[in-house]
Amino acid sequence: LLVVGSDDMKLIIPKRKRKKILVISIISILIVSILTFIVCLYMWPRIILENDNLEIPVFTKFKEPKYEAYIGKFNITNKVKKHGKVNINRLGEYKIKYEVKYYFLKTTKNLTVKVIDDETPIIELKGSDNVSVCPNKEYQEEGYQAKDNYDGDLTNNISIIKEQDKIIYSVKDKSGNSTTKIRNIHYEDKKAPILKLKGSTNVIIYKGEKYEENGISASDNCDGDISNNIIKEGEVNPNKIGNYFITYKVSDSSGNVSKIIRNIKVVNKSISGKGIIYLTFDDGPSSSITPKLLDILKKEQVPATFFVINHSNDLDYLIKREDDEGHTVGLHSYSHNYAMIYESVDNYFNDLTNIQNKVFKITGKKSFIIRFPGGSSNTVSKKYQLGIMSKLVNEVQNKGYHYFDWNIASGDAGGVKSSKEVYNNVIANLSKNRENIILMHDFENNYYTLNAIEDIIHYGKENGYIFKKIIMDTPMVTHKVAN
Repeated sequence: LLVVGSDDMKLIIPKRKRKKILVISIISILIVSILTFIVCLYMWPRIILENDNLEIPVFTKFKEPKYEAYIGKFNITNKVKKHGKVNINRLGEYKIKYEVKYYFLKTTKNLTVKVIDDETPIIELKGSDNVSVCPNKEYQEEGYQAKDNYDGDLTNNISIIKEQDKIIYSVKDKSGNSTTKIRNIHYEDKKAPILKLKGSTNVIIYKGEKYEENGISASDNCDGDISNNIIKEGEVNPNKIGNYFITYKVSDSSGNVSKIIRNIKVVNKSISGKGIIYLTFDDGPSSSITPKLLDILKKEQVPATFFVINHSNDLDYLIKREDDEGHTVGLHSYSHNYAMIYESVDNYFNDLTNIQNKVFKITGKKSFIIRFPGGSSNTVSKKYQLGIMSKLVNEVQNKGYHYFDWNIASGDAGGVKSSKEVYNNVIANLSKNRENIILMHDFENNYYTLNAIEDIIHYGKENGYIFKKIIMDTPMVTHKVAN
């Protein structure tokens, strides 16, 4: 164009031809430029990104969008370099830069990733969402807590709105996610009062004895102690044999009513000198049986005799309780080691003296009422010294002791498999024509006897037997010596 337009060329080339050359030159330049642009455009690297803006919840795995890079139709994805990272554990906006070069040509593309918290906090209420509250009381908050997946403990951020029949708990996290929990309050009292009898539900007394009311208490979940509101109906005539019922009723301020009945049975008492029952218990005391056994004897107002052995000093209080509650504390053995105590007369008396001194230290009373380990008729002593029992039964009496065997064995030391068997073994052998000394045990976990004793006592009372404890004036019941 410069040449054609120069002054020299104007002299050589006619004007008409110069215009034509000029047009052709311009068109050629345009064509070449367009072709050059097309070629460059085709050869320029391209990046194709599936998505350039993403939002992902915090703590979730980041799944990178697909991407590809091309030069023309040629795939050069393997030449793409990435810059930047996404921290899925922290809220924020992150950028990842994709870059590809081909000689002096370079292309970049950006991916924006927002890590967001779109999860609402969780409010947990202690207690129930639906609470019944006494009409005369206010609801006492049982507690609550709020947790957020990102902010953690938000309990202190909870706002509380109290309305007449509900409490509204609300909380919002730092990302603006909010949640609400409602506790519904129902002012009502649907629980009846609780009546508790002192003593037994079933009481047996002998004809002519005074019936003494053990008492009863009443408590209510809303009104508290309402024992003064108890109404008692029924009377007992201790001079007339029969069954008597006393009914106790009580109402709370909401009109809920409770009722309980005590059955009092008046029975004949044996007037003969026989028909006596002596409840005796060997090998105690024990922490699991003796306290409950004493509770039953106290409730039934029945005395017993305990032939004790040496256990932990921690159980001495039970020996003291036996004596304090009017029972006889007899001597059984200090060691209960047959091989040692039946090896010689001296060994036996050393053992007996040890348990006697222990009982004296606890009760302040020196007991001379004893029961031989295994009974006076035992044959196991033959293994340790022949004839020792024949010597001992005389020696103990010479030293002022009274020894007692038994004429009814409950079987609770072996053989029985239920409380019913213990009960049947006892009542099947009771007799009105003698004094009945019953062998039982209050060693650890002997629930067979514990669960049978109350029924045995009731049977005895209903059938006119008298319960006594062994004392020094009680005639000795002994076995035939077999060694």
